[in-house]
Amino acid sequence: MGTFRDFLAAEFPGAHIHQLSDSNNAVFLVTSADETVVAKHVTDTDIPLPYLAEANATLASLLPVQRILRVFETERGDPFDAVFSEYVEGDDLASVMQDEHRAPTTDELVDHLCAFVLACRELPRPHEGFGLYKRDAPVHATHQAFVEHYARRYWGRARPFYADTPVGLAVDAWLDGGFAEAARRHPASFAVVSVDTNLKNFVMTPDRRIVTLNVPIAGYSTPAHAVGAITTHLRGRAPRGPFLAAAAERLCPDDAGMVPHFELWGLLGILSFHAVRHPERRSEWRGWGSPVPLDEDLAHMVGSLARGPGTP
Repeated sequence: MGTFRDFLAAEFPGAHIHQLSDSNNAVFLVTSADETVVAKHVTDTDIPLPYLAEANATLASLLPVQRILRVFETERGDPFDAVFSEYVEGDDLASVMQDEHRAPTTDELVDHLCAFVLACRELPRPHEGFGLYKRDAPVHATHQAFVEHYARRYWGRARPFYADTPVGLAVDAWLDGGFAEAARRHPASFAVVSVDTNLKNFVMTPDRRIVTLNVPIAGYSTPAHAVGAITTHLRGRAPRGPFLAAAAERLCPDDAGMVPHFELWGLLGILSFHAVRHPERRSEWRGWGSPVPLDEDLAHMVGSLARGPGTP
């Protein structure tokens, strides 16, 4: 078996093949006389590819989405795990929002993000119980067990950097009852949610449409979790306040008070990534596109929770 590039050359004879990325998965832009396709060699198959395709089709019926055209799976005899998608011209929202002349208006952004949260509620549930819809992910009997399982997993990787500090002790206390107590004060119904809504997963096209690029990591959780997954990536940005106000009315009226707790959950996930990938570069750790260092953001987050109810 040849390389993935060889595979593409055979699938698209005469096409120009340009590699776009080689981070988690190798991504290529394939341009032929007939079409332009984004081809992703999926080496990190956290999301089962059949679920990926089904979820993409569901979102595409509700939102502007980069449509998946074809899925290849080694489990069914294909030479590679791969996804072919339509090409969407534009720039990711994390980059666009750094330029006020290119950024969407606050109303445009808020409306799209609210629509995205509601669309995710229609995603299929591959199993009962609580957990992430990822390959081999554990399924939990209760919502609290699900949230705390991942929070402890993320924090376990980052905690050595914060041992015996006020921030570290505050996160320990949150895990040892703080989250559970807050959740009891704000009961809510459950739905399918995106648990990590990174702004890089959206593109603004030249005609100013916002298009969803990737099927999110989804799970069964609360409305506030869906909102916190977004506001984690809006911290330090002007649209955060208007989105929170809209979300409290449209998306999570029963558990808006839990949003900061899920922001902390999201920050722990980002910390976990950096602690594993870049342990020697702590001074450079940031959320994806965040305007502030991650240490500063975490300290502010736990300080806000310690001061009492309310969304910081």
